Amino acid sequence: MTSTSSSPFATVPRSQAPGGIIFLVLGLACILGFVMNLLTAAIPPSPMTLEWRIGFMQQISGRSISLFLGVAMVVYSSLGQRVLSRYLALACLVGGVLFLLSGVIVIRDGLVLQNQALSTIKSEATEIRSQLQTAQVNPNLPPEVTPQRVEEALGQLEIQAEALSQNARSSTTQSMMSVLSTHVVIGLGLLALGRVAIKHNH
Repeated sequence: MTSTSSSPFATVPRSQAPGGIIFLVLGLACILGFVMNLLTAAIPPSPMTLEWRIGFMQQISGRSISLFLGVAMVVYSSLGQRVLSRYLALACLVGGVLFLLSGVIVIRDGLVLQNQALSTIKSEATEIRSQLQTAQVNPNLPPEVTPQRVEEALGQLEIQAEALSQNARSSTTQSMMSVLSTHVVIGLGLLALGRVAIKHNH
């Protein structure tokens, strides 16, 4: 007679095993924390406002790793439960697509913000330039304010305006790319989790 030994969890769904329960609890805590943080950041809601959308997307980007880890742990704990795993796989695929599509909003809002900053700099520089040019032909200028000094001020104004424009382009581009790269990585990660759940569901 031959005796066979088997694991005590061989026929137990992973979510019912001790390790699976721990992963489930940790995963749900991470997801709940992500949701609560976003709800706090979204108050008061103003999705039609550019500044609100940019700030909200930055909040999502900064906390998305918590969401991803939470979803990964919940998916892991659900492996072996066909119905639950199927729903989680679908949720991961939908979430991944939404994260990737949100990159379009990030790019658009980043470009709009950049154009607004450049327009403000240009407008202020134009106003100051106009004031200097008016002072340059004013016959009642104080003796210490010579046309040569006004000309030098105009040259410095051009240099400063160009430097401010470059800084505006650089800062908005860096911020946009940072948020966009995070959204793309999390989106692809959620799609991968969805595929894993589907594969283990067959």
